[in-house]
Amino acid sequence: MKNKKLIALSAILILVIASYVLGWSTLFTVSSVEVKGTDQYLPQNVQVGEKLARVEPRAVAAAYEKFAFVRDAQVSRNWISGKVTIEITTRTPIAIFNNQFIDESGKVFEIKAPVPASLPQIQAADVEIAVAAAEFLTSLPDEIRSNLMILKVRSSGSYVLEVEVKGRKVEVRWGFATDNALKARVYKALLAQPDNAQLKRMDLSAPHAPIVK
Repeated sequence: MKNKKLIALSAILILVIASYVLGWSTLFTVSSVEVKGTDQYLPQNVQVGEKLARVEPRAVAAAYEKFAFVRDAQVSRNWISGKVTIEITTRTPIAIFNNQFIDESGKVFEIKAPVPASLPQIQAADVEIAVAAAEFLTSLPDEIRSNLMILKVRSSGSYVLEVEVKGRKVEVRWGFATDNALKARVYKALLAQPDNAQLKRMDLSAPHAPIVK
């Protein structure tokens, strides 16, 4: 019985000492903080000198993930060196709407960085329509998407694309987001025809009867 009590007391004592060392002593404090994955401004939520045990990785990561441009955050603690590493994964923009970026998931965000020249501009009445247009954009084949300069959304909901083809601008009246695969094949076939080498417009709203000018 005495041995059991001694073991229990020893366990409690070890727990108390461990709790003190981790939570209150000068040992195991944050020696440095490193943020990886972005040059954008983020507040310093972990301070040098803070008790390492009190740095909750999930809570710190959740705080950073509240920033719209952050897709994911991972936080790790090094108990030997005291270093806290925050790995940020930023969102990848696929289009621009009113100086805001939109990614493939439809998230709208801002970043203080040069706007990539390759990103298409979406012209729409509001952000909700722009997000829907970005979703449509992802359905386009690379041969169209990579050359797309402007994606216009008309009040009716139909789409007009401005595409760069061999250094010239071609307006593509796509119509509604239906029969997209067929329209893409017709688009490619029309551009391949020698007679259309200088075309400026094509109407694919009725893909079985396209119009070129």
